[in-house]
Amino acid sequence: MNSINSAISYRIPNFVLKRNLLNLSKPNSLNLFKWIKHKSNKAPNLEVDYAGLGARLFATLIDLFIVYGSLLIIEKLLILSNIININEINHDAFNYRYLIYIFAWILYNGILESSVYQATFGEQILKLKVIDLYGKRMGFIKATARCIYTIFSFLSFGLGIWYITLDPKKQSWHDLIVGSYVIKT
Repeated sequence: MNSINSAISYRIPNFVLKRNLLNLSKPNSLNLFKWIKHKSNKAPNLEVDYAGLGARLFATLIDLFIVYGSLLIIEKLLILSNIININEINHDAFNYRYLIYIFAWILYNGILESSVYQATFGEQILKLKVIDLYGKRMGFIKATARCIYTIFSFLSFGLGIWYITLDPKKQSWHDLIVGSYVIKT
Protein backbone atom coordinates (compact mmCIF):
# COMPACT_ATOMS: atom_id res chain seq x y z
CA MET A 1 0.00 0.00 0.00
CA ASN A 2 1.39 3.41 -0.94
CA SER A 3 1.15 5.91 1.85
CA ILE A 4 2.48 9.36 2.66
CA ASN A 5 3.07 8.72 6.34
CA SER A 6 1.92 6.23 8.94
CA ALA A 7 -0.58 8.60 10.59
CA ILE A 8 -2.59 9.13 7.41
CA SER A 9 -2.94 5.90 5.54
CA TYR A 10 -4.62 6.05 2.19
CA ARG A 11 -3.89 4.74 -1.29
CA ILE A 12 -2.34 7.08 -3.86
CA PRO A 13 -4.15 6.75 -7.20
CA ASN A 14 -2.24 5.27 -10.14
CA PHE A 15 -2.67 8.37 -12.29
CA VAL A 16 -0.72 10.33 -9.67
CA LEU A 17 2.06 7.74 -9.55
CA LYS A 18 2.38 7.87 -13.35
CA ARG A 19 3.15 11.62 -13.31
CA ASN A 20 6.42 13.43 -12.72
CA LEU A 21 7.07 16.63 -10.73
CA LEU A 22 5.70 18.86 -13.48
CA ASN A 23 2.49 16.81 -13.56
CA LEU A 24 3.44 15.42 -16.97
CA SER A 25 2.87 11.78 -17.65
CA LYS A 26 5.95 9.59 -17.48
CA PRO A 27 6.89 7.92 -20.77
CA ASN A 28 6.44 4.17 -20.95
CA SER A 29 9.63 3.68 -22.91
CA LEU A 30 12.32 1.05 -22.69
CA ASN A 31 15.95 1.66 -23.35
CA LEU A 32 17.48 0.04 -26.42
CA PHE A 33 19.10 -2.96 -24.75
CA LYS A 34 15.99 -3.83 -22.72
CA TRP A 35 13.93 -3.67 -25.94
CA ILE A 36 16.42 -5.89 -27.74
CA LYS A 37 16.51 -8.44 -24.92
CA HIS A 38 12.71 -8.29 -24.69
CA LYS A 39 12.46 -8.98 -28.42
CA SER A 40 14.79 -11.98 -28.25
CA ASN A 41 13.08 -13.38 -25.13
CA LYS A 42 9.93 -14.00 -27.20
CA ALA A 43 11.84 -16.24 -29.60
CA PRO A 44 11.97 -19.99 -28.98
CA ASN A 45 15.11 -21.60 -27.60
CA LEU A 46 16.95 -23.23 -30.48
CA GLU A 47 18.99 -26.38 -30.04
CA VAL A 48 21.96 -25.16 -32.09
CA ASP A 49 25.69 -24.67 -31.61
CA TYR A 50 26.44 -20.93 -31.69
CA ALA A 51 29.61 -19.69 -33.43
CA GLY A 52 32.21 -17.99 -31.27
CA LEU A 53 34.27 -14.88 -31.80
CA GLY A 54 37.30 -16.59 -33.35
CA ALA A 55 35.41 -18.40 -36.10
CA ARG A 56 33.38 -15.31 -36.93
CA LEU A 57 36.45 -13.06 -37.15
CA PHE A 58 38.31 -15.57 -39.31
CA ALA A 59 35.31 -15.83 -41.66
CA THR A 60 35.21 -12.04 -41.91
CA LEU A 61 38.92 -11.94 -42.79
CA ILE A 62 38.34 -14.48 -45.56
CA ASP A 63 35.44 -12.39 -46.86
CA LEU A 64 37.50 -9.19 -46.75
CA PHE A 65 40.20 -10.89 -48.78
CA ILE A 66 37.65 -12.12 -51.34
CA VAL A 67 35.73 -8.85 -51.77
CA TYR A 68 38.55 -6.32 -51.63
CA GLY A 69 40.99 -8.56 -53.46
CA SER A 70 38.60 -9.02 -56.37
CA LEU A 71 37.86 -5.28 -56.47
CA LEU A 72 41.58 -4.49 -56.56
CA ILE A 73 42.08 -6.98 -59.40
CA ILE A 74 39.23 -5.36 -61.38
CA GLU A 75 40.72 -1.93 -60.73
CA LYS A 76 44.17 -3.03 -61.93
CA LEU A 77 42.68 -4.61 -65.05
CA LEU A 78 40.85 -1.38 -65.86
CA ILE A 79 44.06 0.59 -65.43
CA LEU A 80 46.13 -1.84 -67.53
CA SER A 81 43.56 -1.87 -70.35
CA ASN A 82 43.67 1.97 -70.42
CA ILE A 83 39.96 2.26 -69.64
CA ILE A 84 41.06 4.25 -66.62
CA ASN A 85 44.01 6.58 -67.09
CA ILE A 86 45.86 6.81 -63.80
CA ASN A 87 47.44 10.15 -64.74
CA GLU A 88 44.06 11.86 -65.22
CA ILE A 89 42.55 10.68 -61.92
CA ASN A 90 42.49 13.35 -59.26
CA HIS A 91 42.57 12.76 -55.52
CA ASP A 92 38.78 13.01 -55.15
CA ALA A 93 38.22 10.08 -57.48
CA PHE A 94 40.06 7.80 -55.07
CA ASN A 95 37.60 8.77 -52.34
CA TYR A 96 34.79 7.37 -54.47
CA ARG A 97 36.74 4.14 -54.65
CA TYR A 98 36.27 3.67 -50.90
CA LEU A 99 32.52 4.25 -51.22
CA ILE A 100 32.40 1.59 -53.94
CA TYR A 101 34.29 -0.82 -51.65
CA ILE A 102 31.86 -0.22 -48.79
CA PHE A 103 28.84 -0.60 -51.06
CA ALA A 104 30.27 -3.83 -52.50
CA TRP A 105 30.85 -5.17 -48.96
CA ILE A 106 27.28 -4.43 -47.88
CA LEU A 107 25.84 -5.90 -51.09
CA TYR A 108 28.05 -9.00 -50.78
CA ASN A 109 26.87 -9.68 -47.23
CA GLY A 110 23.23 -8.86 -47.96
CA ILE A 111 22.98 -11.13 -50.99
CA LEU A 112 24.87 -14.12 -49.61
CA GLU A 113 23.45 -14.12 -46.09
CA SER A 114 19.90 -13.99 -47.48
CA SER A 115 20.60 -16.70 -50.07
CA VAL A 116 19.78 -20.37 -49.68
CA TYR A 117 23.26 -20.94 -48.25
CA GLN A 118 22.63 -18.32 -45.52
CA ALA A 119 26.33 -17.56 -45.37
CA THR A 120 29.07 -15.63 -47.10
CA PHE A 121 31.92 -17.56 -48.70
CA GLY A 122 34.07 -17.18 -45.59
CA GLU A 123 31.24 -18.48 -43.41
CA GLN A 124 30.65 -21.36 -45.83
CA ILE A 125 34.32 -22.35 -45.65
CA LEU A 126 34.14 -22.42 -41.83
CA LYS A 127 30.71 -24.11 -41.89
CA LEU A 128 28.81 -21.21 -40.30
CA LYS A 129 25.31 -20.03 -41.07
CA VAL A 130 23.31 -16.88 -40.25
CA ILE A 131 19.73 -17.44 -39.08
CA ASP A 132 16.98 -15.31 -37.58
CA LEU A 133 15.55 -15.72 -34.08
CA TYR A 134 13.32 -18.58 -35.22
CA GLY A 135 16.02 -20.55 -37.03
CA LYS A 136 14.93 -19.50 -40.51
CA ARG A 137 16.59 -17.68 -43.37
CA MET A 138 16.75 -13.88 -43.20
CA GLY A 139 15.45 -11.69 -45.99
CA PHE A 140 17.67 -9.41 -48.06
CA ILE A 141 16.63 -6.24 -46.19
CA LYS A 142 17.33 -7.80 -42.80
CA ALA A 143 20.69 -9.23 -43.92
CA THR A 144 21.70 -5.88 -45.40
CA ALA A 145 20.64 -4.06 -42.24
CA ARG A 146 22.70 -6.52 -40.20
CA CYS A 147 25.77 -5.62 -42.22
CA ILE A 148 25.11 -1.88 -41.88
CA TYR A 149 24.56 -2.18 -38.12
CA THR A 150 28.02 -3.68 -37.70
CA ILE A 151 29.16 -0.06 -37.84
CA PHE A 152 27.65 0.42 -34.36
CA SER A 153 29.53 -2.59 -33.08
CA PHE A 154 32.83 -1.17 -34.34
CA LEU A 155 32.26 2.50 -33.47
CA SER A 156 32.14 1.69 -29.78
CA PHE A 157 35.82 0.67 -29.83
CA GLY A 158 34.79 -2.85 -30.80
CA LEU A 159 32.70 -3.44 -27.67
CA GLY A 160 29.80 -4.64 -29.81
CA ILE A 161 32.02 -7.34 -31.26
CA TRP A 162 33.56 -8.30 -27.91
CA TYR A 163 30.02 -8.70 -26.57
CA ILE A 164 30.02 -12.07 -28.37
CA THR A 165 32.25 -13.42 -25.60
CA LEU A 166 29.78 -12.35 -22.88
CA ASP A 167 26.47 -13.30 -24.46
CA PRO A 168 25.23 -16.86 -23.81
CA LYS A 169 23.97 -17.14 -27.42
CA LYS A 170 27.13 -15.44 -28.75
CA GLN A 171 25.30 -12.53 -30.35
CA SER A 172 27.05 -9.26 -31.14
CA TRP A 173 25.25 -5.93 -30.93
CA HIS A 174 24.29 -5.99 -34.60
CA ASP A 175 22.89 -9.49 -34.13
CA LEU A 176 20.84 -8.27 -31.17
CA ILE A 177 19.49 -5.28 -33.09
CA VAL A 178 18.43 -7.28 -36.14
CA GLY A 179 17.54 -10.50 -34.34
CA SER A 180 19.98 -13.00 -35.80
CA TYR A 181 22.35 -15.75 -34.73
CA VAL A 182 25.50 -17.15 -36.28
CA ILE A 183 25.55 -20.90 -35.82
CA LYS A 184 27.82 -23.81 -36.68
CA THR A 185 26.42 -26.32 -39.15
